[in-house]
Amino acid sequence: MAAVTPEPSTVDLSRVVELLEIQRGKDLHEGAQVYVSRAGSLLLDEAVGESRAGRRIERDDVMLLYSAGKPLTTVAVLQLWERGRLGLDDRVGDYIADWGGGKESVTIRHVLTHTGGFPRAATDLYDTDVGFDETLAAIAAHPAEWEPGTKAGYHLFAGWSVLGAIVEAVDGRRIDRYVTDEVFTPLGMDDCFIGVPPDEQARLGDRLVPVQWKGHVMLRPDGDELAFVPYRVDESHNEHWHIAKIEPGGNARGSARALGRFYESLLGLGPQVLEPRTVEVMASAHRRNMRDSTFLAVAPWGLGVQLSEMIGGGAGRRAFGHGGMVSTEAFCDPDLDLVVVVVTNGLPGFLEHDQRVSAIVDAIYSALGDDAQHVRRPARTLAEEWGFAKGTVRPDDA
Repeated sequence: MAAVTPEPSTVDLSRVVELLEIQRGKDLHEGAQVYVSRAGSLLLDEAVGESRAGRRIERDDVMLLYSAGKPLTTVAVLQLWERGRLGLDDRVGDYIADWGGGKESVTIRHVLTHTGGFPRAATDLYDTDVGFDETLAAIAAHPAEWEPGTKAGYHLFAGWSVLGAIVEAVDGRRIDRYVTDEVFTPLGMDDCFIGVPPDEQARLGDRLVPVQWKGHVMLRPDGDELAFVPYRVDESHNEHWHIAKIEPGGNARGSARALGRFYESLLGLGPQVLEPRTVEVMASAHRRNMRDSTFLAVAPWGLGVQLSEMIGGGAGRRAFGHGGMVSTEAFCDPDLDLVVVVVTNGLPGFLEHDQRVSAIVDAIYSALGDDAQHVRRPARTLAEEWGFAKGTVRPDDA
């Protein structure tokens, strides 16, 4: 059981808001939302800065969550597993037409643990006005980059398109509709989407928060070599067609507050979208001692969720959740019944974002007092954990 929880009034999280303001002054973001709760009691629900020039960001504004939305589709898959409608070791090819290219042995578990062997499939389509079915066909035809299950590499988008297609093949509902019906609505996660339809974009208006490029780079081909080049997210991700894309691996949108309710549910606080034993399975390490070819680091993974070793700043040792492309961090800590969600509208470099999030996570755990200190990891950044130095190689993040 979790430790005794102090009353919200005794927990001073003003340092978290101060840090977000300081980081704004350093031009890491223009605005941010932060949500923190413990044992279902609200500790912090704030919005800092602006969504765009001259407009204050609000707590219920709709932010681009990037890969922090991946666990939504993970839960959809695990709901179907709970109900006996699919198996984690079922082959992907049993659900998706024309699945081949050496990927025939890929299982659902491989996809959830990023060991499926197709991390680069259709990555060039994420920033183009291409529909879900066309993207899926490109992924299905993509050749295996290694024998499934033998290596690890973070699949930025392709894996979750596959999982979304499997949900549809089993249930009949498209992944965006399934998640709305089975996750968003039961949990009261208002104005959350996997792809925002045009009519909803019109209704939301200025509440749809644009993202801003603050120096983010990605590893791209440069002749016969690879080089880090600016990834100008602002040139496509704010376009109406991109906002509408059904992309379960990187285009979920909602507020920090709403995502906080999702993690409260996983802790058994309020309505539950998964059985507690399923949450335990999801948050256990299903991949160990494998170097991730995308992050260039060795860290264990759960089923579709990142574990504590992928959260900078000294999160609890049993914490799990998922970050979103150098802009977002979201997780829960079962030992403290703690939920933390930070969403910003600015995408700086990996190291700058790592420092930004690590400082916030450390401030939260430090504010919780002595009972939180024995369950947490050392308050180091991921760069320190992984041995990266400024000016050397940087991992991709999505």
